[in-house]
Amino acid sequence: MPIKRLLLLAVPLTVFSIGTFAAEPEGIVLKKSLTLYVAAPGEAGSKALPVFVDADLITGATDQYVEASGQVVARRLDENLSADWMRYEQPEDRLHARGNVVLTRGRTRVEGDELQLQLASHLGKMRPIRYESQGDKGQYVRGGAAELQFEGEDRYQLSEATYTSCPVGNDDWVLRTDDLKLDYTDNIGAARNVQVEYLGMPILYAPWMDFGLDDKRKSGFLTPAVGVSDKRGAEVTAPWYWNIAPNRDASFTPHYMSKRGMQLGTEFRYLDNSYQGKLDVEYLPNDKVAERDRYFGHIVHSQQISPNLAGSLNISQVSDDKYFTDLASVVQQTAQTNLLREGTLSYNGGWWAASGRLQSFQTLNSNPLFSRLPQLTLVANQQHPQGYPVDIDFSSEFVRFTHAWTSEPEGDRLYAYPSVKLPFSTSYAHITPKFGWHLTRYDLDRAAPGGTLQETRSLPVFTLDAGLEFEREFALSNAQFVQTLEPRLYYVRIPYQDQSKLPVFDSAQLDSSLYTIFSENQYAGIDRINDANQITMALTSRLLDNLNGIERIQLTVGQRYYFSDQRVTLPGMMPRSANSSDILAILSGQVTNRLRLSGNLQYSADLGETARFGLGAFYRDGPGRVFNADYRYAQESLDQIDLSAQWPLAPKWYGIGRLNYSFRDSRVIEALGGFEYNAGCWSLRSVMHRLALTQTETSNAFFIQLELRDLTKLGPNPLDLLKRSIPGYAKSDEFNLP
Repeated sequence: MPIKRLLLLAVPLTVFSIGTFAAEPEGIVLKKSLTLYVAAPGEAGSKALPVFVDADLITGATDQYVEASGQVVARRLDENLSADWMRYEQPEDRLHARGNVVLTRGRTRVEGDELQLQLASHLGKMRPIRYESQGDKGQYVRGGAAELQFEGEDRYQLSEATYTSCPVGNDDWVLRTDDLKLDYTDNIGAARNVQVEYLGMPILYAPWMDFGLDDKRKSGFLTPAVGVSDKRGAEVTAPWYWNIAPNRDASFTPHYMSKRGMQLGTEFRYLDNSYQGKLDVEYLPNDKVAERDRYFGHIVHSQQISPNLAGSLNISQVSDDKYFTDLASVVQQTAQTNLLREGTLSYNGGWWAASGRLQSFQTLNSNPLFSRLPQLTLVANQQHPQGYPVDIDFSSEFVRFTHAWTSEPEGDRLYAYPSVKLPFSTSYAHITPKFGWHLTRYDLDRAAPGGTLQETRSLPVFTLDAGLEFEREFALSNAQFVQTLEPRLYYVRIPYQDQSKLPVFDSAQLDSSLYTIFSENQYAGIDRINDANQITMALTSRLLDNLNGIERIQLTVGQRYYFSDQRVTLPGMMPRSANSSDILAILSGQVTNRLRLSGNLQYSADLGETARFGLGAFYRDGPGRVFNADYRYAQESLDQIDLSAQWPLAPKWYGIGRLNYSFRDSRVIEALGGFEYNAGCWSLRSVMHRLALTQTETSNAFFIQLELRDLTKLGPNPLDLLKRSIPGYAKSDEFNLP
């Protein structure tokens, strides 16, 4: 409650005066002078300032008393006290006011019938009171009390107090307490017999509670949450927050699930000048459904050991493969198949950098990954060394790969790739030849089927990247535009070398895109380096609004042409038979101020069919008026539509929804639907969520949250889910209602 802002009375009344103001002469306007302005002092300095009083009648005796009556107004800086009658007893340093007593300071106002205050000791009382205050960001609160007692400097006690953020005449929700103590010296508040009423019904009660009066964190219980899902049943969480120190805190969250049992979640966070981190632990003893103990642990830590040396840890562990599908409620967790366990150490030497890493995974399916125990890298870059017009790059790596299955290869791989670029550019053109050499050495303990224990690969690389940029201005429908035309050529030459005996630790086929067709190697990783004698050609055109620079349209079309047959492949893959890649195209742009479109196409000219296609639209007609539509198609793997929206249904009512449907599988991947009602001082959100966990399993959850503005939120929080599911979603209380 904003009591501290109200009290200009807690300063000595050093000067009383009667002010009489003449009318300003017509036609004369004074010019402001910054040299005559004196900044208002802080709170400590303001206590020495005089207080000016206006009244119909002022009487008194020197060094005895001052009495004012009839529209009395006392003011100092932005503080004002008004009353029908006011008397100041100087020997006792006591102020007494009655009749329409009003205290104002800034945007805060307190009204009462009578005020008595000992100024030096800050002891006294005011009764009854009514207050209202508006924050810097428009937050409005009001309330009242039977009596306000002054118990010393910056200490107050209110009896039978109320608090709400609803406007006058609207008591949709009200907090009531029998006794409220506010100590702004220690910034601590305490209340007794606290009750929150919503639409006339009590919904929360606490016999006693304490809270902070500033932005500093404070230990105590956080708002509990209630929910329901078909996987976990009825759920109740009651988190407790522990403010250990300014740079350390922890939370303990008992989580009761009617179908599973009682789970305890713990989060510990720490932060220092050179390091920070977080520890998460969840433990569910004797899951009623799985009939076993279940747990999850995650630690993340990063540290700047010296100005150039840094380290990090990222380690996760779960008790079983189905932990997330059974107990998690967000798709990012339920979709996890591998949990990272990694430690890194890196050194930045400016133009060079080195790092070391230990990495393994806990696999939640039947396909474990290779571990890197260890991985050491060294990279360097020098642009124009000694003034020469070249760029020198060097990358290298040593890795020891291990695997849980004895059928997979294990061993060491040493790799180095030095290269030199000679860039030339003008305002309308660029050309960059590059020469490099791939050097790789394998020393294996266990070879792949048909492979050898020791193998060396040496491959020269030549690339040439060239492009032009043209532009012209033109008018269309009384608007001025700039159109660009940007052709680009990219040539790659890498000779063939037999790599069939080399293991495959971390290589995979790259997806075809306008990014990857401008890469040297069509494989991710370095176990396979493609043989290449090929050129990529692409053309980009942009339409730019000359008024504001907005890119209204961008269209890029590209294709790669091969001058020789493919010979290097991954195990089990057939070499390509075509002499050109699929045609790739992307289209995007801010078509209007409200509508943005994007699309992509991958078309096989040889087969005469579409390999990939995507089309998306984002429409935003102001906050709370958002519609998104995306269609994604990939031959033999994907055929989905994704629709999401937030839209006003009626005054104060907003609909929210999302549908992700797979035509290929004839099933809903994810669905969400609900509404949000904003009454101004409170909001209600209700959301149903359905998520496909596997081909045969789904999870259904129901969220309902009541938010009492500037007080608390009750119920499970759907906001993270809504922001992830509906691009452009905004809480209705973050913008003005229509």
